[in-house]
Amino acid sequence: MKREEFPVGRPGWEQTIIDEGLTYSVDGPHDLQHYWNEYAAYVFTPAEMTNLRDQAREVHQMCLHAIERMASGAYGTLGLPEAAFNLAKESWNRHEPDFYGRFDFIYSGVPGDPLKLLEYNADTPTGIVEATISQKTWASDQRLDTRGYVHWGEIGEAFTERWRQMFAHDLSHGRSPRLHLASVTEEIDVNDEDYNNLWLIAHAANRAGLTTKLIRIDEVIFDETLKIWKDPEGERIENLFKLYPWEDMVTDSESGYDKLLFAYHDMMNRWIEPAWKMFLSNKILLAALWDLYPNHPNLLETHVGTRGGLKNWVRKPIFGREGDGIEINAPDYDVFVRDEDDDHFINVPESEFVYQDFVAPPVYSGIINRTNLPMLGIWMVNGEAVGMGIRESDRPITDYECRFAPHLVQVKPNLIP
Repeated sequence: MKREEFPVGRPGWEQTIIDEGLTYSVDGPHDLQHYWNEYAAYVFTPAEMTNLRDQAREVHQMCLHAIERMASGAYGTLGLPEAAFNLAKESWNRHEPDFYGRFDFIYSGVPGDPLKLLEYNADTPTGIVEATISQKTWASDQRLDTRGYVHWGEIGEAFTERWRQMFAHDLSHGRSPRLHLASVTEEIDVNDEDYNNLWLIAHAANRAGLTTKLIRIDEVIFDETLKIWKDPEGERIENLFKLYPWEDMVTDSESGYDKLLFAYHDMMNRWIEPAWKMFLSNKILLAALWDLYPNHPNLLETHVGTRGGLKNWVRKPIFGREGDGIEINAPDYDVFVRDEDDDHFINVPESEFVYQDFVAPPVYSGIINRTNLPMLGIWMVNGEAVGMGIRESDRPITDYECRFAPHLVQVKPNLIP
């Protein structure tokens, strides 16, 4: 893996990415720091890319195996209410089908070196617009095929095929299943990030032959008289794709939503993602993997609530996203990170954290952004790696200040200097 810079941006590229749905590249009209990186890409060889895909596939299978250990109660209820833990376990035992997930890996960039698993967001991964559309059109607009480059990614196609598989029975009988898709509220989703990611998932469902309706999560209502889930127009919700974390829904005691879920979960034909995804989006998964596969080349030593024998460690909340609540203490690398204002450091028990061995990401120098530390996000659908999105940061934590950089596969020698 190498990082190559493309100093001439496309005319009007800022409007182009907005038109594609990447409306969240900046936080507002006065924000000059784009999340989308127009001027650099990470380049892989075909053999290297094939090897990375094979590794991701193997790690996914290991994660499914780890669910059995987690569901056994070996780690308690995983920081979940007991009813939620039982709901996840029942969902797993029923083999409810899932849709997608995204691994976050560190890769040294040296061919042959193993990926190192940081976490698996298999419940509510976003970043679909940039991974599916923006980096592909960027490569096409730049005519990089004339320089021997191709873009690898089949996320959209894989999404469509997965919908066909999940609703094969209805589709084979000429029926068009109804799918509601729910994202967070407009007050939270001010830049339409979740909504636009959800729209692409709905588009894939439409291509598969489903009919779809997009709503917000607070518009999912349970009618206790009719004992059905319904939307604001009173239409019954039979199949729901929710871009909203399970761990938040099952702990929403203020509205009473948690009790409705536990009592009437089965009144929905299909929840997507299914409740068993609470196992894979919990960072205790990392400890379960290490216990099952100690010293596996793709894993980092991880423990729940204790550092164990780790000298250089990363402390992560078992439920956390976008770098929130992460502390790094790596004296051998002179890396120390702790945000004292983060709520995760206030009166939170150690049992709600994991300690993971620190791995130093590779550092790539650049002209525009002088320091670039990449993390590979590999998208999984039905057990297969189907695409990649790379986020790069100025520091070892990939957080809200990171940049999304396209990736390429160099299939022919670059003949243009």
